[in-house]
Amino acid sequence: MYELTDEQEAFMRAEGKNVLCACPGSGKTYIVARKVLKYLHQWKKNHQGMAVLSFTNIASKEIMDQIEQLIGVSGKIDYPHFVGTVDSFINNFIVLQYGYLYNENRARPQVTLSNIWNYQFRFWRTECHRKGCSDSIEKFYYGIDGKLYKNHSEVICEPNSGRKVPPCAQYKKIYEKKGIVFQSEVSSFAYRLLNENPCIAQAIASRFPVILIDEAQDTSEEQMAVFDLLFTAGVEKTFLVGDPDQSIYEWRNATPKCFVQKMQEDDWKTLMLTANFRSSQRICNAVRYFSQSLEDKAANTAKGPFAAEEQKPILLLHSMQTGQEKIYEYFKNKCKEMEIEVVSDKVAIVTRSKIHSDSDISGLWKSSEVEMFARSAYEWYFGSRKKAFSLCEQAIYSMTIGDLKSIHSIEDEINRVIPYYKWKLGIINIMTNYPSLDTPISGWINQFKCTLNQLLESSNLVQREGKDIANVVKIKTRDTKMKDFKEKPIRVFFEKKNKESYTRSSVHGVKGETYEAVLLHVQHQKGSNTLTPSFLNNGALDSELMRIAYVGMTRPRRLLVVAMPGTDKKAEYPRFPKSEWEHVFIK
Repeated sequence: MYELTDEQEAFMRAEGKNVLCACPGSGKTYIVARKVLKYLHQWKKNHQGMAVLSFTNIASKEIMDQIEQLIGVSGKIDYPHFVGTVDSFINNFIVLQYGYLYNENRARPQVTLSNIWNYQFRFWRTECHRKGCSDSIEKFYYGIDGKLYKNHSEVICEPNSGRKVPPCAQYKKIYEKKGIVFQSEVSSFAYRLLNENPCIAQAIASRFPVILIDEAQDTSEEQMAVFDLLFTAGVEKTFLVGDPDQSIYEWRNATPKCFVQKMQEDDWKTLMLTANFRSSQRICNAVRYFSQSLEDKAANTAKGPFAAEEQKPILLLHSMQTGQEKIYEYFKNKCKEMEIEVVSDKVAIVTRSKIHSDSDISGLWKSSEVEMFARSAYEWYFGSRKKAFSLCEQAIYSMTIGDLKSIHSIEDEINRVIPYYKWKLGIINIMTNYPSLDTPISGWINQFKCTLNQLLESSNLVQREGKDIANVVKIKTRDTKMKDFKEKPIRVFFEKKNKESYTRSSVHGVKGETYEAVLLHVQHQKGSNTLTPSFLNNGALDSELMRIAYVGMTRPRRLLVVAMPGTDKKAEYPRFPKSEWEHVFIK
């Protein structure tokens, strides 16, 4: 354990309701782990525990890994404590335990990502079909204000004659009565449960008298409203840890406003971590121009082993005709000049969006089943094998047994056709025979057709009419914008991160990570909802786009390069002053 700073010591002493605002590289995970470990050593309650929560499974695992390093042994924090994501806490301790109160069978609710039931409903109007409402009930949810929303916009529709609510609200009620809760509405559903049943909130507050939320800047208004009810119901000690400048998940309803609001409330104490143990002072000085929190303030103080690194961050300007490989080659050569080994754990090239910008093909998959197979294959090789199994199982079920609707247990339906253990072995056999994901997508589809046909025949599974392999396992044949898409490896259509010779990723994929050198590649001269030279120099500091740029720029220890289009050597780059940035032009 290293010696703590005065700011870190203040957090270790803190009790009650606290907000910890931690800059990039501040040792946030370390100090959170130290705080948790301190409580673990003091804990004497057998059936009450801490809830240590974060926004992602990766962030939760980082806390657990840090605790293991501190105590010097492997293990896990067990009952009565809980370590996991905010979503898993709300699901397991609120929705799944008490959601039965709102369905007609008083059964445990089902939490699902998508609608696989498609219950029959005869009251849709023509406009409901035209707007896509009839096919997207999973996008509807009730907000904490009690109003119905679709994709974050309030639903304003007239009810049918003789009805009190519009068709979408009627249809939503059917799912509620069946005990089906979509993941997109879990937090607002949990809020309703706690708000209408204060005794539940009191029971959970008693069960978890200490709640610590890491990456709290990424909570949604609905999630924070849930925790506000718990805090009011009797939670004794609360810690919200995060950085509003690093909130980059608006597409998941995350907003830094909740975190900032807590910093401003009188009954919450705000603590700061302003020392950066990751980056050089030159990087700290340069990136402050992209931080709303540091606007008109001094840069964070570098205190890590590379604090005194002499290399300025580099603004690499080029023409739109400059090839990507030339940009990357400059960056890699700079790494070698600084004796930074070009390997995946030390060097990263990051972009605003996915790493294969040429893989966005409209209408690529000609059936939902073929997309499920392809996604299953990607998960099998590179992601979650549990997800891979679920996707493959749903696709095979749809092809051989029936539509994915009105089914509360796929396993029960399958057992009527084939013993489930044989079915399961068949699914595993299909997945273990997926063709290589380096195969061009057209070749992959052809290979998989042959494999799937043989495996279905050996399992005695009969393909349904209209759901045979020829009709299901196919992709579009041509695309006017991307004529050679069929020659691209199938993995590029799903790949978010590549770590072959160096890391290539979106900014979201490297959040929380540290590298020796980072290139932030700004790929567009103009455009909306993307990083451009104009936006970086003049865009609003409180926008999510600027926060995405800031997260990307704060990953490196020694070398930061921002590459973007720009050929006018006399142009002004107000957020890249030459006092802090080295300007380099390449053709």
